[in-house]
Amino acid sequence: MNKTANFYVWRFLLVSMTALMLVECNAAIETSTPTSDGQALSTYIHHIPPSDVTEYTHYISKAFEFHLEFDYPSSWWFEERVDEVGIPSLLFEDRRFLTIPTPIVKTSHPEPNDFGYIHVWSVPESDQTPEAKIESLKNSYNQTSWMKVLRDYKSKIGGYDAVVLEFQINDSETSPSLMFARRTYFMINGQLQEVFFYIAEKDRGGEFEQGYDYFFNSLKIVP
Repeated sequence: MNKTANFYVWRFLLVSMTALMLVECNAAIETSTPTSDGQALSTYIHHIPPSDVTEYTHYISKAFEFHLEFDYPSSWWFEERVDEVGIPSLLFEDRRFLTIPTPIVKTSHPEPNDFGYIHVWSVPESDQTPEAKIESLKNSYNQTSWMKVLRDYKSKIGGYDAVVLEFQINDSETSPSLMFARRTYFMINGQLQEVFFYIAEKDRGGEFEQGYDYFFNSLKIVP
């Protein structure tokens, strides 16, 4: 698998839902994906479109068990979903993603862009600690010519220990700009949590990163 497909394989699934955003905004939908044995797995998707009524929106999950609550800028596109294997995730996107054409089926990404986004996962991965996950990623990234590890450090989220990895992505096939990424890992009830932040280096310190800082500082753990 080439570097573009490797980095954006999950992005196809997310971006391909953009068309659904435009017609299913603020509505929950369920789809079914057939498995190898013919059984169908349910996929839950809920879109919340941008709003200019309030500056921030408070989020606490009511649709599935997600152990976080927080505030996020109301101007962001927001999606909560449960994928085919039952892993819940949240996605926040810059409004500029709406300008990207809907991708053709089986393509991983419609075109290179440098728009910021945040993705949050909750993965039942009890056999790997946040520290082990960071070390594994560092080893992988250090062997990749288009990725550069910047630093790793410890942090806190709602009183819980967290570890952070920051790195750069320099890949013209996926973005016209040098990109900055930050992965934050922590554990809740034996489940590995990840907050993935992605933004162009030229946009650092701007409106989207300020929104991320507000979101991150508002995170609270719901046991």
